[in-house]
Amino acid sequence: MLQTVSAMFKKVMVKLTILNSTVLLLVFIIYSTVIYTYINQKLFDTIDSSMIQAITDFSGYNTQGFPYRQFQNQNGKMKLPHPEDEHRKPPPLVDLRILVVAEDVDGRILLPQPNEKIDIEDVAMLLENTVNDIPQSKTINEHDYRMLSISYAVDSYPMVRVGKEKMIAVKKISAITVVDPEVSMLKRLVVIIMFGTVIGFFVIIGVAYYLARRALVPIKASWDKQQQFVTDASHELRTPIAVIKLNTELLLHNPDHTIEEESIRIAGILKESTRMGKLVATLLTLARADSNQIEMEFHTVLLPELISDIIQRFEPIAEMKEIGIEIKLDPHMEVIGDKERLHQLLVILLDNAVKYTPQGGLITVTGYSKNGFAQLFIKDTGIGISTEELPFVFERFYRGDKARSRDDGGSGLGLAIAKWIVEKHGGKIRVESIKGEGAQFQLQLPLEKKI
Repeated sequence: MLQTVSAMFKKVMVKLTILNSTVLLLVFIIYSTVIYTYINQKLFDTIDSSMIQAITDFSGYNTQGFPYRQFQNQNGKMKLPHPEDEHRKPPPLVDLRILVVAEDVDGRILLPQPNEKIDIEDVAMLLENTVNDIPQSKTINEHDYRMLSISYAVDSYPMVRVGKEKMIAVKKISAITVVDPEVSMLKRLVVIIMFGTVIGFFVIIGVAYYLARRALVPIKASWDKQQQFVTDASHELRTPIAVIKLNTELLLHNPDHTIEEESIRIAGILKESTRMGKLVATLLTLARADSNQIEMEFHTVLLPELISDIIQRFEPIAEMKEIGIEIKLDPHMEVIGDKERLHQLLVILLDNAVKYTPQGGLITVTGYSKNGFAQLFIKDTGIGISTEELPFVFERFYRGDKARSRDDGGSGLGLAIAKWIVEKHGGKIRVESIKGEGAQFQLQLPLEKKI
């Protein structure tokens, strides 16, 4: 059974690791893609903006600021500006990497500033099959280029100077720039991302495995707790069932005996039936508590009054064992809680105190208000709890060798229920004890807030 459970958790861990790895890897890939896309877009947006600015400045300079532009005089006739106007407006400052060329109405490519190092045929090859008004990239002779062409309407052709004096109308102006550094940087970025992805993959597997283990810790703890609960419950039920079965078989072996003659066996059946009934009821309470099926009704509860009523129930038993009970309570302690559950809580604690306090002992119940909480102490002079057992007393089915023996009718569930009731009321419970000198349970319950 344990091997089966272990194999099941291993399979779940492998599945969780794969799932976590896939999710983390996808996040990493998406993040890397976003980074690459952002950098790529920003780089080329900057280049495209520079080319647009270069074309705009060039066309504007040649159509508006060029010295041979025609102006209208007061009579509405066209005239050329005075030669002194040639030096009034300086040429625009553009990116030196950007080459601006023009295309005349006959489709010839013109260099506004002739340069012997620039081949017209190479420029024509770059501009071949370009789409107007849309930036494009091309790779030619192992070099990367970015280009943009802007066409003009027939009635608004700009005039471009070719050579020194000649003015020619053009239908298209194009900007070309080399983007080798940008493309090289993007390629290096891809290599870095791929290398990082490979390394990140192994890191992601480790992180995913760690997260899977962490995720399974509470699940496995809950599973182990449930398995232990089932095992302990089965063990607790097995004993009374076995006793009832044995006594019943003995009764059947002597059908001629009277009830008086078999009273011991009948009493044993009754005792074990009662024990089993209480155990089943307690188990049902815990099961409903775990599934949050128990609804509590919170009202104002006067704690001293409730404690006094409960102690009256235990006084006859205490008198039989010659146990003294002392009460020192603040008469104004009012808490917000479910009266029935608080009654059950106090019965569990006082029952344990009376049960494990020897003849001639003393039980002290003390209570006062402090810092918005009712502080309640139930102390006995019983057999106590050893230091090793203290951390486990609130666990289900836990019983010490003497303090919680089966002979006293305990099932080891009372203090587990007590802790659950206290926590449902937003309080705390703890125990202090010295073996052979008694134990003290301290309750802390929220007081009713006075308006």
